[in-house]
Amino acid sequence: MAIAHDFCEVDDKKISMDRKLFLIITLALALFSGIAIFTVTSFISLTQRHDFEVNRAQSDIWVMSQLTLELERTMHALHMYTQSDSTLTHKDLMLRYDLLWSRIPPILNANDTRHLRTFENLNDTVIELKDTLLWLDPIIEILKPDDRAKMIEIQGALVPFSSRLNKLASLVVSNTNQFEEAYSQDVNERTTKLEYSVAMILGGALLMVALLVIESLQIRKLLVHAKNAEHRAEEASRAKSSFLANMSHELRTPLTGIIGFSGMMEQETMGPLPPKYKEYAGDIEKSGKHLLDLINDILDLSKAEANKIELDADIYAVEDIVDQSERLVAGLLDTYSVHVVTEVSEKLPEIRVDRRRVVQCVVNLLSNAIKFSPDGSKVLLTAAPTKGGGLSIAVQDQGRGMSADDLKIAMQPFGQIRHGPDVQHEPGTGLGLPLVKLMMELHGGDLEMTSTLGQGTTARLVFPATILVKRYRDNGSDDSGQSFIFAGR
Repeated sequence: MAIAHDFCEVDDKKISMDRKLFLIITLALALFSGIAIFTVTSFISLTQRHDFEVNRAQSDIWVMSQLTLELERTMHALHMYTQSDSTLTHKDLMLRYDLLWSRIPPILNANDTRHLRTFENLNDTVIELKDTLLWLDPIIEILKPDDRAKMIEIQGALVPFSSRLNKLASLVVSNTNQFEEAYSQDVNERTTKLEYSVAMILGGALLMVALLVIESLQIRKLLVHAKNAEHRAEEASRAKSSFLANMSHELRTPLTGIIGFSGMMEQETMGPLPPKYKEYAGDIEKSGKHLLDLINDILDLSKAEANKIELDADIYAVEDIVDQSERLVAGLLDTYSVHVVTEVSEKLPEIRVDRRRVVQCVVNLLSNAIKFSPDGSKVLLTAAPTKGGGLSIAVQDQGRGMSADDLKIAMQPFGQIRHGPDVQHEPGTGLGLPLVKLMMELHGGDLEMTSTLGQGTTARLVFPATILVKRYRDNGSDDSGQSFIFAGR
């Protein structure tokens, strides 16, 4: 039935197979376009990354060579400054010295040279050079051309750095060359992998399109089978409805007589009976009522599953529904030594529901709670608003409770939980809880069950906020006294 219904929805929407094939071709073109864009962008990304890394490596070489060159130029300027025939002024010397200073921060601080600082001893060497320049700053500021002692001191401080920086520059060049070679090889390997990946994706896309086309052709055949299945299901549904209607008429008519006459016999309306016969008459009446309840539940469940139950909704007070439900189970309270305690929150709004169906749900829950509660216990019947703005009617007992597996069984049609001999109750139909759940779903609500072994069970009817009704009265300018009703929040 569900499969046939799914295919009928497709047929109702008039999605032809030609249109489906067109969609498949469009999807295939979009997929191939995506693969082409992915391939081009991936190759561009690899090329750009390669160029970036090569430029970065060349930048490392340039930065190191500039620092080494400026150190050599500064030392040469110091030498020229001490010559008597030199035209180099102290200002020229300081300019050259400042240029040397300017080459240090890019190595120590710039983000572009962070890879350069990973070379062994390079960072320490540049930091030492910086500290040395800081120490030489005040000396060079007041350096005179004829101050040979200071000049020798300055030369002695800078000369060691010249050889160290030259070695480091050579190391950077060597490592950069090796890096470029290794990175180029890595790019080639990634390019090869990318080509293989694109080929696999393209092959997979072609396979997917072929499978979709094959599936579309198969759906043509399945649609025919689905229509046939729908016709068979409709015929089976009509046969089922006809059978249930006939069963209802053929069984209810004699059952009514059996229940009525056995009740008269039990009450000795036509004269006294022997005690044993009176007991038998009572058993016949109970069995007849049980069978009638079973027939009614089966019919209701069948109608609910087929969505053939039409709710006769109207506006009612929650208190009236609770009171009527409590009165209907009064006979059970006489049979079982159980007490029902009712707690209804104040100022509850009215609700728009099918009163007979909701009372049926509450009575089912109360009957279960009373039958499965030990003697002397109490059953709590409450009505209160929910956090989501809806309404909850709950029945809580102090019985044996149920495990998670028991709850699953209880929610299935004809599912019955077998309790121990210490709990005495009449046999049920196993349709009460499934029927309550279907009735609540018709109202847009739900049945929530919570239970703990040894502590009892709580069954909660949860109604949505849309069934709540709020009234207010507007006298108006002409004192007409019109009443307005708003459903929902």
